[in-house]
Amino acid sequence: MSDTSSPGGGPPGPGYYPDQSGVMRWWDGTQWTDRTQGAASPPAAAPPPPKKSHTLRNVLLALVAVFVLIIGGCFAVVGITANEVNEAIETHQAEDAAPGGPDNPLTIVEGESFEVSGFQYAPGWSVTQDSLGYAQVEGLKVTNGRSDTDGAIVEIKFMNGSEVMALVDCTTEQIPVGQTTTLNCFGGDKYPASYDRITINDTF
Repeated sequence: MSDTSSPGGGPPGPGYYPDQSGVMRWWDGTQWTDRTQGAASPPAAAPPPPKKSHTLRNVLLALVAVFVLIIGGCFAVVGITANEVNEAIETHQAEDAAPGGPDNPLTIVEGESFEVSGFQYAPGWSVTQDSLGYAQVEGLKVTNGRSDTDGAIVEIKFMNGSEVMALVDCTTEQIPVGQTTTLNCFGGDKYPASYDRITINDTF
């Protein structure tokens, strides 16, 4: 030990003191012993900071992703549906504007064949008046040339210029594809004394 004197001038009392090598060694009052005191343990390292949990964040991100997918899917469905509705409207408008459609009556000639949107009307029909003088259409036959079973609901008009002189309604039951049937016609107007043409059109 570098200074073994006590405050009174004598050797220090027994105890642990640093020796020449700096080790804390037991001094028995007269000499060094083999007893040493272990060096103080270094301070324990601070534990690593706890890892932040991202569970809540991940759940929220997953929910946002699901929400986005649902909204995107809804927009896609709405877009597809709107497109289909638009196509159906355009198809319906085109059919209405076709010759013989509700918006475009087709001029026909008594006794001659004609076609309206896949319905093929046979020749040999005639216009006449019944016993009460009402306009009638007789012997009008139709064959279903459409892609599905369908029925005919048509108006036959006796026209004089732009004026309807008489109207006859004709209908059928549902006709399977390729089958021919005779229309049932009923007129509620008197047979006109004059007219310049006959037209036919689907009612819807």
